[in-house]
Amino acid sequence: MKVGDLVTFCPESWGTPIEDRPIGVVVQMGVDSSVSQPDWDKGFRMVTVLFPTDDIPYSSKAKDFEVVNENW
Repeated sequence: MKVGDLVTFCPESWGTPIEDRPIGVVVQMGVDSSVSQPDWDKGFRMVTVLFPTDDIPYSSKAKDFEVVNENW
C-alpha cells in the first residue's frame, strides 16, 4: 500500500460485500506510535484515506483496508 492507491475496507472491518464498501484514496501513511517498529509491516502502519463522499479524511490501521488497484 502506498500514497495514491485506491482502497476499500477489508471484509473483517466493514462486514459487507466489496461492491457495498466505499472506495477511497490513500493520502498519507504514518506509524502508530504505540506499536514497536518490527510490527509496523504487520499491518500496524497508520493510513489516512480520503473518500469522495466525505470532506474529512479517515485515519485507521492499514490492516483495516485492502488495495483495489493492484496493477498500477
